[in-house]
Amino acid sequence: TKASTYTNPQRVLLLETEIDVLMGKTKDAIESYNKAINAARENKCINEQAIVNERAGDFCLQNGDSRASYYHGEAYRLYLKWGSAGKAAHLKRNHSFSDFS
Repeated sequence: TKASTYTNPQRVLLLETEIDVLMGKTKDAIESYNKAINAARENKCINEQAIVNERAGDFCLQNGDSRASYYHGEAYRLYLKWGSAGKAAHLKRNHSFSDFS
């Protein structure tokens, strides 16, 4: 709905980005992920900021982009900040990144 676009823009941006990636429209994906990350930050949604960073990292990893470690590291830090130690540990087990938390 129109109202959810204003209250949860990061969710709409993430979904639009994921759909574009699935449809093969990957040219502006990182820019779109970054817009969703910024919207989540502005709305103080740490959990969604972590999720979008993880998805951006996964996208980079699948496309041989070295920025994957940055996004996965951010996701790790944010999952810990959110209180999701289990998810952070899962991310650390499955991806290599610098731990600056």
